[in-house]
Amino acid sequence: MKCYCKSGLDFSECCEPILRVQKPATTALSLMRSRYSAYCLGDVNYLQATTHDHTWSDEELKFIQDWADNSLWQHLEIIESSDDIVEFKAYYIFDHVQHLHHERSTFIKINDMYKYVDGEIYEDKVKFTNNQKCICGSGVKYKRCCLPKLKK
Repeated sequence: MKCYCKSGLDFSECCEPILRVQKPATTALSLMRSRYSAYCLGDVNYLQATTHDHTWSDEELKFIQDWADNSLWQHLEIIESSDDIVEFKAYYIFDHVQHLHHERSTFIKINDMYKYVDGEIYEDKVKFTNNQKCICGSGVKYKRCCLPKLKK
């Protein structure tokens, strides 16, 4: 199975060993990709463990778990990355609405382990044409793939 983070690698060679704590994320980008995969899998414990200096309340955990579990995560697009910053776009469907989460995230390396610090979030607007290939990577036109998931 290909990795959720759209790296092109198999999940078992990409994010799975990081999520299962078999190997550390060696770059901010690899941590960011593994966090996207954690959202796809609904692994909020991993998300909390890889967030720097923040303890989440039960209410925050429940909100993030609901968002992760009830979203159809379609695609991750890396815009730019450096040693401590990753800018990305994550496409997903939540509550029958197409969304784009565009963020410039900051990471910190502590004892050879990267942690998410915070991010600047940009406006959430996305529009696909019916006849373009679907963002999820299926190779099928948007109107025949993810668009029907928007209607209930």
